[in-house]
Amino acid sequence: MVSLTQLRRLKPSALEDAADGWHKVSSAAGEAKDRVDNEIVATLQRDLKGDVLDAALGRLRRLSRNFQYAQVESGLIRTALNGLADELRSAQRKLSEALADAEAEKFTVKPDGSVHWVSRRGQVPLNPEQSTWAEGPSGILNAEPQQAKAQAYADRIGAALREADEADARYSRTLDRLKADNDLSVTNSDWVDAQRDMSALRKSVGKYLRRDDIPKGESPAANAAWWKALSADEKSDYAALFPASIGALDGVPSEVRDEANRAVFAEKQAEYKSLLAATPPEPWPKWVSTGGPYASMVPSDEWQAWNKKYRHEELAAADKGMEAIQKRLEATGTDGLPEAYLLGFSPEGNGRAIIATGNPDQADHTAVYVPGTSSNLAGIDGDIRRMTDLWRATAPLAGDQKVSTITWLGYDAPPKLGNAVVSHYADDGAPAFNGFLDGLRQSRGPDAGGHLTAIGHSYGTTLIGSAARQGQLNSDDVVFAGSPGVQVGKAADLDVPGGHVWNEEADGDPVPDIGSWGHGGSQWKYRGGTFIIPSDDLFGANQMTTDTTGHSDYWKYGLRPSESLQNQAAVVLGQYEEVKRAN
Repeated sequence: MVSLTQLRRLKPSALEDAADGWHKVSSAAGEAKDRVDNEIVATLQRDLKGDVLDAALGRLRRLSRNFQYAQVESGLIRTALNGLADELRSAQRKLSEALADAEAEKFTVKPDGSVHWVSRRGQVPLNPEQSTWAEGPSGILNAEPQQAKAQAYADRIGAALREADEADARYSRTLDRLKADNDLSVTNSDWVDAQRDMSALRKSVGKYLRRDDIPKGESPAANAAWWKALSADEKSDYAALFPASIGALDGVPSEVRDEANRAVFAEKQAEYKSLLAATPPEPWPKWVSTGGPYASMVPSDEWQAWNKKYRHEELAAADKGMEAIQKRLEATGTDGLPEAYLLGFSPEGNGRAIIATGNPDQADHTAVYVPGTSSNLAGIDGDIRRMTDLWRATAPLAGDQKVSTITWLGYDAPPKLGNAVVSHYADDGAPAFNGFLDGLRQSRGPDAGGHLTAIGHSYGTTLIGSAARQGQLNSDDVVFAGSPGVQVGKAADLDVPGGHVWNEEADGDPVPDIGSWGHGGSQWKYRGGTFIIPSDDLFGANQMTTDTTGHSDYWKYGLRPSESLQNQAAVVLGQYEEVKRAN
């Protein structure tokens, strides 16, 4: 139990000084991790090959993982200490106010918190010296007017002491959890435990920080304003305690979002791998025949029950996607690749992932790529690779300018080709895409400039068109590849400066014909009764040449970039004279 004397003498600033110390530890660990990943590892991957490199990378990545774990856990300790200081300061203030008010009315407060007074009744009692305590007797209040006041002060003092005691006990339990094994290896179980630590701390600090105070559904400008108004301690504590919420905020600086999302990523990857490791063996056989004249193979009842109980397919698919993201995060320096930034992440459902090659807040030119039908977290590897290849294609042409290329899987794409004939996937995802582009402008600074290009592939072009139709498309150029239609009938309807809509249709790509199923614009052209799509001359896009075939090779990079890819690179860099045009 916190005593009156302890609360009076308490120095919350001492707890805040301790929190500052842990902040230094957390920051130092984060900086050390960045140096390992972005300097040491990047240099080795740029200059070395072979077994020696592989052995060194294994040790360095384990070191980086240890630093990140220390960063996250130290951040939680800092947040807990700041929360405890805040709540104890509040209880101390209430106690001080109650003591001052009691003293002003000539009451004496004893060390045990009881309130003492001398009776002023006209008829002197046998014992004029009286005392009461928090939640003390109330039956004789009318008989002794002073007791009513004394009781009120005693109750205020008791409430302040209980508040301090409850905070002390609550934070003590939470801080006691924040311990790590005394070894040199951070395991999946350590990260799972860190996730539990974070959840426990959220319950403890509800009076200090609340998730509900984080903007939700607001504009990127409002998000940016909220973030800028926070103190340095508040920024650190919100990011440590609610990393998923901060990592998802459009308008917040990319470095902040990256650090927050990497914490979420590390914890979720460990959680999913732990669940997969604990899953019992898969029932066999998985496939059984339905029998009869039209027999087919279907999963057995036993397998389906096993999969439903242990979520095996869901977990395995998400784990596959997280492995692909991890591979890109670890590829910095390979073939000159710059740092990766994880600007969005969730393994739930179809998954979400936004991965930048190069920091968009510092880039002179930024490209944001929207993948199409069947895109999900499990298949993110190819979509990430397309943007790293685009970055490589821009590198020889960029000079001293910085480029960032971003894979944006921020929506639920149609799962199969048959689903791609409906528009609701694009319509539902378009506001999030607009918010992300607006957020890039905000995180750079509204007046910072920078050239931004939106790139869509297949159904991703439909989403970009829907984003333009539903709101302002905050992009300087738009590139479509293999488009089935963009919901508008002419380039001028895309909120893009005139002459800055570009299109590629490769030989043998069947997808543009899907425009006849309804994704084309409302402007009609006599071509078998189809709507207008970006490949039509009447649409008004700049048609670029392609040297690839089919639907999936627009980003083909062999010994050198394909012409299809090189044309996109020229648009991204604003070097329009280098674009080879088909019209």
